[in-house]
Amino acid sequence: MSRTHSVRPPVQARDRKRGRRFVNAILTGVGELLITSGLVVALFLVWQLWWTGIDASASAAAATTSFEQTQVDSPEVEGTRHYEDPPAVRPVGNGQTIGMLVVPKWYGVTNNNMPVIEGTGSDVLDQAAAGHYPETQQVGEVGNFAVAAHRRTYGNSFRRIDLLEEGDEVIISTADTWYVYTVTSHEIVMPDQVEVLAPVPGEPTATPTTAMLTMTTCHGETTGEWGNDRRWIVHAELSYWMDRSEGRPASVLNDPEVN
Repeated sequence: MSRTHSVRPPVQARDRKRGRRFVNAILTGVGELLITSGLVVALFLVWQLWWTGIDASASAAAATTSFEQTQVDSPEVEGTRHYEDPPAVRPVGNGQTIGMLVVPKWYGVTNNNMPVIEGTGSDVLDQAAAGHYPETQQVGEVGNFAVAAHRRTYGNSFRRIDLLEEGDEVIISTADTWYVYTVTSHEIVMPDQVEVLAPVPGEPTATPTTAMLTMTTCHGETTGEWGNDRRWIVHAELSYWMDRSEGRPASVLNDPEVN
């Protein structure tokens, strides 16, 4: 009886096959990890850019509705401009609404009517609101009324701060008064350059003689609105004020977003 012997590949060939299988298994595992990581990153971005915006916008809408119920009705006609000292604004506690920040230049582009809330913690800024730095002056006061807001995520409140130009109006609408500021300048600074919040912005030891408004938000030197290694700053000066009962600034007469 003849005996048949199976033919086995040389040891080196078997080792090469095992090596290839091992490498393939590693590459497959790495590929799956990369796909999983990519999905996690994508989901995180969706949460940051979309879901946080929905939640924040709902909070801002509730704060807006609640505050507008306290406001004096303002006729849809151009009001009288007043240049004397404006009415004083009563300070409020952290988390309470001071008024509404209205940016006519942003109408039809991004949120142009948002609550201004006392404080700059995440509990305030994550509501798609502008937060007032408590250590700065009040609305209309001589000195610097300074506010901060997110540029990206949580409502993208100050996303288009870059559109503001010298001469544009930025308005704070309180329960009974329109405070109309006019943009004077922009600057991009480091996060620790807190002198932009001084009563005279940039001059911490100077005595203020003008009522100012300063808007601050994040900015990236190379990534623009997506970064946070810099701060984009806009300065404005109080131009005039109006009693809400007398009418409205001309710049918001045709804006249905503004009450």
